[in-house]
Amino acid sequence: MSDITSIETDIKQYQEQLDVVNAGLKGDPGNAELLALKQELDDAIGLLNETLAELKPTKAPPPKPKSPSPPPVQEKWSRENHPAFKKAPPPEEKDADQGPVHYKVNDNVMAKWVTGDKAFYPARITSITGSSTDPIYIVKFKNYDTTEQLRSKDLRPVAQKRKVDGTPANNAAPSTAPPQPPIASTSSNPGVISAAASINLELAQKNREAALNNGDEAKPKAKKIKATKELEAGKNKWQEFNTKSKFAKAHKGKKEIGFTGSGQAMRKDPTRSRHIYQTNEEMD
Repeated sequence: MSDITSIETDIKQYQEQLDVVNAGLKGDPGNAELLALKQELDDAIGLLNETLAELKPTKAPPPKPKSPSPPPVQEKWSRENHPAFKKAPPPEEKDADQGPVHYKVNDNVMAKWVTGDKAFYPARITSITGSSTDPIYIVKFKNYDTTEQLRSKDLRPVAQKRKVDGTPANNAAPSTAPPQPPIASTSSNPGVISAAASINLELAQKNREAALNNGDEAKPKAKKIKATKELEAGKNKWQEFNTKSKFAKAHKGKKEIGFTGSGQAMRKDPTRSRHIYQTNEEMD
């Protein structure tokens, strides 16, 4: 009987594939691949029907009538029926597939290889045919150059991987705990009560601000004095260098760095004049 059941299941699957191929041939009657696939499916269905006819008996024997069993005697008390020992009914599991999922073109899905090992592989939807209530998806497998025409039941959405969040849960909503009042503790001597020292927060804040203001005012003065001293020291070094320089020359009460022709007024170039020749009387 198990062989008959498996053969009937195969016939049903091949018939579904044949319906998909026939739907594809309506849009493209001259498709050679679909025509060849249709011929293979027809042959396979015919062979399975012949095998099924041979395995089925010509006439099943009538079932033997069963004698009615006596009704069970109900016990007055049983552990199973006692309310204290009954287990709570498990929560009803909601069906995940509440309705058919509709996909769009270029969606990445897990598609069933119906013409192969019936396993699911990653694929991409290239086109959609059929009606809006019963669409037929034409998918192409990513790792193999193979296309299939499948219905919604043969497709699964790609599992979304959850992002790992390194932030701990307790850091998601940080909250500052309010300061707790000092708790009085009783020492070994019952007549003495000790408590934590109380601090005036307003006075401490004022003292802290005053110290910061005093520090800010004192720092610029120190920088200014330091800069003035450095400037004076540089000025004195330059004056000392100017007086002892071997290039210094006196010119009208001033000293200048000298080089060839330094310290003299600019001279005019000699003018060019025409030479006049005079005849000598003695030669005449």
